[in-house]
Amino acid sequence: MSQMVMVQAIDVSLNKFSTEVPASLSSCTNLQYLNLSWNSFYGPIPTSIIELKNLLDIDLSNNNLLGAIPMAFGEMKTLQHINLSSNKLTGEVLEEGVFATIDESTIMGNLGLCGTWMKLSPCSHSKHKQPLVSKKVIIPIVVGTGIFILSFLLFMFSYRWRQRKILDLKVWPLRISYSELVDATDGFSEANLIGISSFGSIYKGILKNGTDIAVKVLNLQDENALQTFNRECNVLKRVRHRNVIKIISTCSNLEFKALVLPFMSNGSLGRWLYPEGGDECKLNLADRLRIAKEIAQGMQYLHHHFFVQVIHCDLKPNNVLLGDDMTPCVADFGITKLLFGNSMNSFTSTNALNGSIGYIAPVGGMDSTKGDVYSYGVLLLELLTRRRPIDDMFVEGINLPKWVGMNFPNKITEVVDNNLLRDVNESDLSVVLSCLTQFMQVGLACTRELPQERPNMMEIAERLEKIAMTFLGTRSLQLPIDILSFLESTNGRKNTELGNDENWSTSTS
Repeated sequence: MSQMVMVQAIDVSLNKFSTEVPASLSSCTNLQYLNLSWNSFYGPIPTSIIELKNLLDIDLSNNNLLGAIPMAFGEMKTLQHINLSSNKLTGEVLEEGVFATIDESTIMGNLGLCGTWMKLSPCSHSKHKQPLVSKKVIIPIVVGTGIFILSFLLFMFSYRWRQRKILDLKVWPLRISYSELVDATDGFSEANLIGISSFGSIYKGILKNGTDIAVKVLNLQDENALQTFNRECNVLKRVRHRNVIKIISTCSNLEFKALVLPFMSNGSLGRWLYPEGGDECKLNLADRLRIAKEIAQGMQYLHHHFFVQVIHCDLKPNNVLLGDDMTPCVADFGITKLLFGNSMNSFTSTNALNGSIGYIAPVGGMDSTKGDVYSYGVLLLELLTRRRPIDDMFVEGINLPKWVGMNFPNKITEVVDNNLLRDVNESDLSVVLSCLTQFMQVGLACTRELPQERPNMMEIAERLEKIAMTFLGTRSLQLPIDILSFLESTNGRKNTELGNDENWSTSTS
């Protein structure tokens, strides 16, 4: 470790290490991210870790660590997240420092821990006076009458029953057993197969409490499957955004690895754009604009507001899932890359080229957030034109962005999806075309050839929010919105708020 002074991230999770946590970690003075989870590390947590003054995130979960949690963890000013769950730790946990901001799932599975918060058992030697009555649970300290005891037992029974019905990351168990998944998916039957991804199969399941789930089973014959599992676990377990898919649980052993995700009843955005059997696309203008705006907000979160910078690397309609209320969620993080400062961590795929044909940036590839911006721009243009980027019409160096650019803005009616214009009156056409032009302009800016000329996702999300509010008003947050009511509310409105920002102008030469 003494030779790793400049290292910023160490991730050896999901291995078979069986040793004490090396005290020499303290020599990695620039370390920001430490993940030793899902191993067999034993012994106490070395107090020398507190010497890592730049540490932001530490994950020691699912090991065999013993002893007390070093009190100094609560005094580390830089530490933002800590996960000590599923170990054999004992002693008091004080609500100080990082422990004041984490949820109870990060210390679950340590039966010897005690304290005055997170439903922990009270410590007999606690410095804090234990209240006689808790806000959530009445703790009997004096044997009372039979009526009092019976009331308490009934209360506890009903409380635990309600808790089992709640699907919440803060109280959901860290693992669901293999047998539970077998029961939920009817033995991973073909009838429950709902999709096949790059690294595995996805099944619909129903847990015993009635919760619908999607189970992504990794194909362990693929040499990259373990890395894929590791990547998705590390990204999704900390997600807190309505437009990014969340992880419910994992199931992992030597022969089986699966992610348990919420079931998205409306399937993928790709399925809605291109229905089976040649049916018409049922997404109206308001639907498509809202979906585009919320995808941008999810990507903004991953690029600018997550604990590390996440590069999705494969953003496309089939990797955007729609929930019961048509809320879009960015999904499938199998080839994701994580950035710590300016350094790419070990999750980087060994493949020379990542992503899907048609969505990969021609310059800059997918190694930076600007690669995701390009993919998003293609997705946005695809939403407006309903043309796949691999359509047979794109030949001899012409692709979707170039085709739209050649017709923008004077021939926009020749590229936009006819379904969006079919029932529009001639008197209302200019309003609709103005709206489409503004969104199409964003898509073209995102697909500029040089990465440095593309906007970032924060700028894109802000721009789309402004456009949506201008044309749809506050009703843009509701689905579905009939195109005629949209026209009634915006008929005659001039686009005076947006102007022609030079940063968003598009050359069509």
